[in-house]
Amino acid sequence: VSKLAIQEANVSVMYKCIASNKVGRDERLIYFYVTTIPDGFEIESQPSEAPIEGQDLQLSCNADNYTYENLQWYRLNLSKLHDEEGNPLVLDCKNVHHYATKMHGELRFQPDSNDATLLLTIPNISLGEEGDYVCEVQNRKTREKHCHKKYISVQALEIPRLKQNLTDIWVNVSDSIEMRCKVDGNHVPEISWYKDEKLVEEVSGIDLADFNQRLSIQRVREEDAGLYLCSVCNAKGCVNSSASVSVEGSDDRTNVEIVILIGTGVIAVFFWILLILIFCNIKRPAHADIKTGYLSIIMDPGEVPLEEQCEYLPYDSSKWEFPRDRLRLGKVLGHGAFGKVVEASAFGINKSNSCETVAVKMLKEGATASEHKALMSELKILIHIGNHLNVVNLLGACTKPNGPLMVIVEFCKYGNLSNYLRTKREGFSPYREKSPRLRIQVQSIVEAVRADRRSRSGTSDSAIFNRFLMHKSHTVQPIQEVDDLWQSPLTMEDLICYSFQVARGMEFLASRKCIHRDLAARNILLSENNVVKICDFGLARDIYKDPDYVRKGSARLPLKWMAPESIFDKVYTTQSDVWSFGVLLWEIFSLGASPYPGVQINEEFCQRLKDGTRMRAPEYATAEIYRIMLSCWHGDPKERPTFSDLVEILGNLLQENVQQEGKDYIPLN
Repeated sequence: VSKLAIQEANVSVMYKCIASNKVGRDERLIYFYVTTIPDGFEIESQPSEAPIEGQDLQLSCNADNYTYENLQWYRLNLSKLHDEEGNPLVLDCKNVHHYATKMHGELRFQPDSNDATLLLTIPNISLGEEGDYVCEVQNRKTREKHCHKKYISVQALEIPRLKQNLTDIWVNVSDSIEMRCKVDGNHVPEISWYKDEKLVEEVSGIDLADFNQRLSIQRVREEDAGLYLCSVCNAKGCVNSSASVSVEGSDDRTNVEIVILIGTGVIAVFFWILLILIFCNIKRPAHADIKTGYLSIIMDPGEVPLEEQCEYLPYDSSKWEFPRDRLRLGKVLGHGAFGKVVEASAFGINKSNSCETVAVKMLKEGATASEHKALMSELKILIHIGNHLNVVNLLGACTKPNGPLMVIVEFCKYGNLSNYLRTKREGFSPYREKSPRLRIQVQSIVEAVRADRRSRSGTSDSAIFNRFLMHKSHTVQPIQEVDDLWQSPLTMEDLICYSFQVARGMEFLASRKCIHRDLAARNILLSENNVVKICDFGLARDIYKDPDYVRKGSARLPLKWMAPESIFDKVYTTQSDVWSFGVLLWEIFSLGASPYPGVQINEEFCQRLKDGTRMRAPEYATAEIYRIMLSCWHGDPKERPTFSDLVEILGNLLQENVQQEGKDYIPLN
């Protein structure tokens, strides 16, 4: 058996099927008809099936010309559709001419199609023309007749009625007024406005809207005073309403306002030119469009702009400077238009003789002075932030003038969370129990959090970070060549744990008055022992080729992850980071899918986001997780949870998830 599948058929053709073997050959012609008419035959009416008395009605009988011919319109005679005793008879399409009056229509053929249309036009329809209209067609092959019936109900035209009369108005010069002539009924008649018996027409400052039911005058002048009349008419008659408009004040006030506006504009232009001259003389490089970071965050702008803060932030070379000759560069991990991140081996970077794998951020050859300053600013910001378990931490830097500027940070062997989740989709087992070793790793994370919450006043996050590393070294055996994370299944516990850790890292950044601006799964790295770390490759990503960054004006922005206030008002706060965290949760619980699947990211998308449109729950999110997402996507930033709230909520969920499997965790509180 041979089958031919036709996708999105749009043309009528003839197919020939040929079959042959050693004995002989045979063929068959198959006629394939395509029609845009459902069932090949339909009736339409314009403007509606219930026209108003006096309107022109057009009935269209549409038929597929391959199948039907002999189109004919009839109007049913109701008296003939009843028997001698008055009982209604069933309409028989074979003998419709016995019960109806034949009507003449205009036959048309649609261009670029095989459809025929018989038009029946009834001009200036009257109440007496209400009734059933039938279109009859005949099948070309069987010669059988078919018919469709449509009942036309004619609405009687009434004298127009006003819902409310106009009222007198007193207005000051330069103010605005609006008068409404609201009409009752299902048909808007002809409406005209008159001022002192002269027709009012639309000119600059005078607007007619809503089928002339609304008259508005902007910046009223003395000559706008007078008697205004609204006249509403149709074929049955007219109805009028009038009101007096009185203008108080003088045109002198208008002239003064114009002088003030012109003076203000001249002063504003003068100061604008002065500011441009000042900035040109200073020739300071603009950092607004430069992503400054492996952790591309900005300081809270409540006090001093980032550029000025970075100038005052210190760099202690005795603490952070690392010799270039003890750094061996390896493969490139990522690169962009201005910089790159490479894997490297650092000898003795942790004050020991061991060799440790690190990530090195550096500029490309030919970098400008402003790009060099941006990377140096990033280094100072990372020093200012300090260490945290769930942030990619600074290890050192090479700043001396005898070589390239390099910023050395932690290396995360499993790459970004987005790619990792996608590779683990087939091995996702929501409630499969983990090995004791991996459970110890997750428990260690919670212990570190508990220690932090118990010692907020006295212990630095850096000390907690170090204590966590010591705890790992005693409780977890060395990592083998093939790590357990690739071998073990991904579970619901992992997803909640990742979410919890990111919330912890963002809580820390918020406490340091830092705003991330690009929180997404692509900017979360996965390290040993199931630890996730917040980062941003910034200059090491080519945002001009990355589909996650959409052009808006002259910039390319991650619109899918941005809060409405950031898109429309360019406002970035910790609460706009909370919105991005909600999108990150969606990525995690969809196992790395792209947000807003199937939606075109354009101006309409941004407006729908502002109007309240939100994503549906991802495939693996529980009802509680989806509620957290929706709370992060609240339209009012003040109504969104803080990162401290999210740490508490996700910590409780993590405990509940473990207890359901019969395991106990150390309480977070």
